[in-house]
Amino acid sequence: MIKLFAGGFPRDLEELELKDIFEQYGTVESVNIVRDKHTGISRRFGFVDMPNEEEAVLALQNLHEASIDQDVISVTYADDRKKEKPEPAPRTFGRKVEVKFKPKIYQKVSRPGERVGGKRPRKRI
Repeated sequence: MIKLFAGGFPRDLEELELKDIFEQYGTVESVNIVRDKHTGISRRFGFVDMPNEEEAVLALQNLHEASIDQDVISVTYADDRKKEKPEPAPRTFGRKVEVKFKPKIYQKVSRPGERVGGKRPRKRI
């Protein structure tokens, strides 16, 4: 199964319309348009799942930079971002990590009317 990313289409485009556009090039298993969770308005991108790789490549080649209602759409593989990111280094457990805390610093503060040489309360910074 190939997952395609489609972005830049009009806000009023519905799932069935997007499915019809992609079905011109092959079988479409599912379509998911991403919407704002509060308003329900389309965020102008979505994902299309196509079971056949050859049909997905054909749809990608024909629909990338095509126009729908004067909006140019972009169609790419949805998994491209995962391939670009380097894999994180394996974590080694059991390492000792030293945490050094900054000591608390106190500043001497005098109250009005107190003598300078006597004990004064301390103010924490």
